[in-house]
Amino acid sequence: MLWLVLLATVGPSQAAASVSMNRVVTVSVFTKKLVAVGDLKAEEVRVLEDNKERKVLGVELDRRPLEVAIVVDSGGTVAAAYRSDLVPAVVDFWKALPPDTKVALWSTAPAKIVDFGGDLAAGETKLRMIAAAGGNYGFDSMIDASRELAKRGAPRRVIVYVGSGSLQASRTGTSALARALGETLVTPMAVLVLPSARGSFAGGPSGDAVQAFDVQGYFAQVARAYRGAYVEALSTLAIAQWLRQFAADLNGQYSVRYESEAGPEGELKVEVRRKDTKARVGRSVVEIATLQ
Repeated sequence: MLWLVLLATVGPSQAAASVSMNRVVTVSVFTKKLVAVGDLKAEEVRVLEDNKERKVLGVELDRRPLEVAIVVDSGGTVAAAYRSDLVPAVVDFWKALPPDTKVALWSTAPAKIVDFGGDLAAGETKLRMIAAAGGNYGFDSMIDASRELAKRGAPRRVIVYVGSGSLQASRTGTSALARALGETLVTPMAVLVLPSARGSFAGGPSGDAVQAFDVQGYFAQVARAYRGAYVEALSTLAIAQWLRQFAADLNGQYSVRYESEAGPEGELKVEVRRKDTKARVGRSVVEIATLQ
């Protein structure tokens, strides 16, 4: 006789080899032209866990409420490109998000500019009123945004950082952000503009700051650990293109259900069998456990 129970009711003594599990993993699918795929089918998805093929039980567009916190670099390093490149790219990204997405804006002053659910036009006006100057305290803004996202409790929570790598950093700050992302189940996405971008990042108060850590490596590691996205822009003009990809990613999110086994999740790989598409594999959770 089979008993279906929620994972929360499975005690340590029950989580043995006699328990099978269904898991759900988030998979974003979009075309190379940065258009979200809206008609993915189960037969187009292949799931491997520790190189073992798993049976795909279902594929469904994820339309649960989404909240996005955008942290925009407003430090002196980006002053020359702030209004011309960063602000328009962020505004277009906001416009391209799924309908009913609640968005909040932070600068790296650090300060919150717009509350969740705020108006896009008002947000653009406030962004343009900022005089980009001073240091980049983006880590403080990202920590604050992650904690606020957690308190609000939306099923899908995303934080997007847009800007340079000239962040004021300390071991305490970087560790605190990594910890906050893990504890709050926030998905990190970042566009990091490299120092050579259009030569605009060569000066300013933070332009010659010596980084005490590998900022590119840090963002890449955080993206891997928390199943997010990290890209490097070779030009401030390229920010808009990368944010279009992020928007396509968030519009093309699916919940993929598959059969698994008792115990911790193994190394997960998801292949999408559709030509000219890209995919990003997000977090997975246990849906049900079956006791035999």
